Amino acid sequence: MRVQEITRRLVAHYGEPEWSRKDPLSQLVDVLLSHRTRDEQTAAAYASLRQHFGSWEAVRDAPTAAVEKAIALVNWPEVKAPRLQAILRQITAERGALNLDFLCGLPVEESLTWLSRFEGVGPKTAACVLLFSCRQPVLPVDTHVHRISIRLGLIPARLTPEQAQPILQALLPADARTIYNFHKGLVWHGQRCCFFQRPRCEQCFLRDLCAYYAAHQRPAAKPGDQKGTA
Repeated sequence: MRVQEITRRLVAHYGEPEWSRKDPLSQLVDVLLSHRTRDEQTAAAYASLRQHFGSWEAVRDAPTAAVEKAIALVNWPEVKAPRLQAILRQITAERGALNLDFLCGLPVEESLTWLSRFEGVGPKTAACVLLFSCRQPVLPVDTHVHRISIRLGLIPARLTPEQAQPILQALLPADARTIYNFHKGLVWHGQRCCFFQRPRCEQCFLRDLCAYYAAHQRPAAKPGDQKGTA
């Protein structure tokens, strides 16, 4: 299958990604901070929260202005700080403690539904928590996965990320490692080669599998390159 070959090449070029070592709650915080934010800024903001507060309970109970200041490097800290605290309070109210480890023992659909109830937690965020931390076989479709999957011809261009998710999921085996390799590989490829504007198609190791390259970038054959038949 083409998806298997794409995944194989991604791993061959970028290497097999290491699993996250964060517990599900910490992973949720990390993904919430990452919305529309570069990886380096997300990592710095996450480290800042840990350094300044020491625990998620302390983040939950801190003045919102202090949390906002700690995550100032991310985009829209004034939105993310109160939203994060509201989620932490809701988890505490429902579960009695700040711990989401129980999600790893639930069926994937049940875990996705549970997480998606929180404001600011969409399908991609929920899937990231379950794949990265729980190692459950569910594919997050972020902007890179969505864009490159369209260019490769795996999904129609008209589909939203939410509509594309079950189609892409069905193309992959129900194996968390393979799904993780595919997801992280496409994210890295989107950051380093297949940009939103001016993708580096001539440098791309997937171009022979790419519908976008075939339609827009591949040099047209010269008249003398093809031999006629008598």
